[in-house]
Amino acid sequence: MKQNKNLIILLLVAVIGIVGVTIAYFSSRATFKNVFETPEYGTTYIEKFISPDNWLPGDETEKTLEVRNSGNVNEAVRVKVEERWVSKNGTTLSLTQGDNVVAQINFINGNDWTKVEVDGENYYYYYYNYKLTPGETTSKLLDKVTFNPAITSTATCSDTVVDGVTTRVCNSNKEGYDGATYTLMFTIETVQYNKYQEAWNTNVAIAEEKPHPGTLTLLEKTNPVSVTNYADGDIHEMYTFEHEATAQTPVQTDYRYIGNDPYNYVYFNCDDLNNQNSDTCEVWRIIGVFDVEREVDDEENPGEKKTITETRMKIVKGKSLGSSMAWNSSSDNNWNNASLKIFLNTQYYNQLKDNARLMIEDAKFYLGQTLYRSDSEYGTTDEIYSWERGNDLYWIGEIALMYASDRYMAYGKGANDFCYQHPDDCRTDGWTRRIYSGHSWLLNRIQNDKTSVMATYQGGFLNHSDPKMTSYYVNPALYLSANVKIIDGTGQSTDPYKLSL
Repeated sequence: MKQNKNLIILLLVAVIGIVGVTIAYFSSRATFKNVFETPEYGTTYIEKFISPDNWLPGDETEKTLEVRNSGNVNEAVRVKVEERWVSKNGTTLSLTQGDNVVAQINFINGNDWTKVEVDGENYYYYYYNYKLTPGETTSKLLDKVTFNPAITSTATCSDTVVDGVTTRVCNSNKEGYDGATYTLMFTIETVQYNKYQEAWNTNVAIAEEKPHPGTLTLLEKTNPVSVTNYADGDIHEMYTFEHEATAQTPVQTDYRYIGNDPYNYVYFNCDDLNNQNSDTCEVWRIIGVFDVEREVDDEENPGEKKTITETRMKIVKGKSLGSSMAWNSSSDNNWNNASLKIFLNTQYYNQLKDNARLMIEDAKFYLGQTLYRSDSEYGTTDEIYSWERGNDLYWIGEIALMYASDRYMAYGKGANDFCYQHPDDCRTDGWTRRIYSGHSWLLNRIQNDKTSVMATYQGGFLNHSDPKMTSYYVNPALYLSANVKIIDGTGQSTDPYKLSL
């Protein structure tokens, strides 16, 4: 549902008349019209909600709310939240039953919104923590409401026994939550940004600027394309890689961490985003920043999908899930059919913390076939990159593995066959070498061996194996949502980046 609230444009007109003085036969008269036009003030709210007819304990109902600045004035935003339960008999009920909240509202993006209780009132406010500039939209305030499954019925039951058959009849007393009506009301309030403290009489601090998306934070530090060797420039930050068009991608530029000591450590899958440290989070590594395709609902054609491209961070788990994991339960080397794909996107995905799952969005992973050469070489990094995207096979999902190109481009720009297969200084070079505990699976499949997929071996070189091998390690890789922010940290091993929704 969308609703626009626009103030009328006011035109303030001041007319200054100047009458000339007659001098001899000449006279003059001039009129200056000064127009003061106020900017347009407008707010739009974006809501997704379908009222359920029979809301049962345990039922989850999608409910989202965003606020958009549809005018030309910087705005401050707050949302008033009111809840009310009314029984079948019209009695106002408590919002809690014992220790249980009856309706569980899943407020999200806690770093973007501040909750403020109002003394003595049955409502509260959520303040958006940042100035909302023209055309900008807040993050979502919530995503769902759940009828708490722990809530018990107040119905009374009686048993009737006829010919040894017991019939139980239960009827609501109309004073409990069964048969009741729950109303959740949001009142959206906006005011011009420079007047919010005065207008709302609040001490809440609303920042001038929202933190960058994490991709911008990283891109601001990137080495330019002219820096072509990781011994030059700032060796700790991302390097620029340019790629020719492939069968599935246009000419592209991406940004990657290379060498042995990049500042690409990041906390992920944390117990609490407000308390991120090595005890409450996992440490992952940022592979780089990439243009990523994904499918979204086409608003202009309901029921259909469209493909969009977003700039997103790609990360990989810094510690393996362990060995004894097969790529597939059969020798089929198509990731679309792989048992590891199913495990990572169901059992593993479901055990991630809520904040981690909210940071992940699906993406297109390319499944082109890598060429295996008879001399045990697989091609240069550029060739492998092209082969990975070399046909029309792909998979869209949340969690996969690193490409071979991700693994070996980390050696440094210009790495080639010689680096993959020969001296130890090449095999041990590059940060990706250090996240593996042993033989580890990659996403790539082999073109001229239909029952093999690629792996990185203990010694640091590429090889390929039957997908059924069960003695290999797994490091999940995924693309973060485009709106994930970096709020703190330097990316060093002692100070990993901290993320926020």
